[in-house]
Amino acid sequence: MIFIYAFCTAYSTSADPRYDADKTELGMGTRYPFYQDVHVMIFLGFAFLMAFLKKHTYGSIGFNLLIASFAVQWTILMTGFWDCVHKEVWETINLDVKQLIRADFGAGAVLITFGAVLGKVNAFQLLVITFIEVVFYTLNEMLGVYGMGAADIGGSMFIHAFGAYFGVSCAIALGPDRAKRHPNNNPLKSTDTFAMIGTLFLWMFWPSFNSAMADGSRQHRAVINTVLSLSASCISSFIFSGFLRHDRRFSMIDIQNASLAGGVAVGTCADMEIRPWGALCVGFFAAACSTYGFNRIQPILETKFRLYDTCGVHNLHGMPGIIGGIAGAIASSVATYDVYGDSLGLIYPFRAPSDEATAGALGLSAGHDRKASEQAMAQFATLCTTLVLAIASGSFTGYVIRHPFFDCPNKLFDDTSYWHVEPEEENKNKNNNKLASLPH
Repeated sequence: MIFIYAFCTAYSTSADPRYDADKTELGMGTRYPFYQDVHVMIFLGFAFLMAFLKKHTYGSIGFNLLIASFAVQWTILMTGFWDCVHKEVWETINLDVKQLIRADFGAGAVLITFGAVLGKVNAFQLLVITFIEVVFYTLNEMLGVYGMGAADIGGSMFIHAFGAYFGVSCAIALGPDRAKRHPNNNPLKSTDTFAMIGTLFLWMFWPSFNSAMADGSRQHRAVINTVLSLSASCISSFIFSGFLRHDRRFSMIDIQNASLAGGVAVGTCADMEIRPWGALCVGFFAAACSTYGFNRIQPILETKFRLYDTCGVHNLHGMPGIIGGIAGAIASSVATYDVYGDSLGLIYPFRAPSDEATAGALGLSAGHDRKASEQAMAQFATLCTTLVLAIASGSFTGYVIRHPFFDCPNKLFDDTSYWHVEPEEENKNKNNNKLASLPH
């Protein structure tokens, strides 16, 4: 990695000491605060959200740090590689804050996958997953953005749907069957509280996640739409959690996850003109589907498809990601110049004028004169491509890492396999295991 960085990367002009520029021009004044928020989500929010297992908190938080750090470095290289492939020019990868945000997005997709295999893999397997997934994640993003001209500012398709379906496909291929109803695959009240802290960090900073790559009114609109969608999903998760649980009491699993579904689902159309009531509808519906997934769909997937999805990423990222892709297609189908004005070509680059002089006068790159209906079809095609590529590459990865060479964990959902645990805590775990084995 160090060798590749030595020969293939450099500071961008704005970070080069030979150039003196205002911080605002560097992106530090406008972009860096959003990068900070996204960084907190990746390294703190995701880590604590996955710290709900009663005997796997070290692994959840520690491995999160490990693979996110590796994913950031590898994503920078792979996005640069595919950018060069698209341009058909091999050039140095110039690093700036925008590249760091893209790197965190790649790490986000990997951490979503991590949630599906949490407690069933070791550090080596996770690094292999990260290595393979980032290659296909960045390839899918290039195909969607450059090939199909799709708009996905908050990553409902490119990040959430891809990471989720890569993860669930990997989990199905990996197994093992003994993960089903494993006694360690359960939370304690204290670990659920830790996970709720992760939820709160993600919930608060999600508007920055969906708007970090936008500018001007697009960024402002993305923040507003995300806040409204998240607030609606929070209310919806409480309503449907109480309704779907047999004892009519709220479940912390539902609230931890489904309350975030609005941020996932509104990602694609966050910077689009969907109106405030539209953002509320997206968030409410996404959380309802997510809660239903945890209560009704996940047990069926375990029984019929041997899908042991530890964190329920299919419910939080998979289904809401699909909803986001469809919502983006619908919003694109009614996007007109009367609504967006000259910014239409900023949100949908392929809808910009094909004439370079006309596009240049509007401050745009030449596009393809694409119609609204054609853009909607491109959005839907991108969603389908994302799902196919994620499922295929995830299944392949799962079959690779299940090989005996990778020394799959003997004890599932247990820190003691790979972490030094305090003696008194380890003895307590052993006593609990003995008690659990006694006949009732």
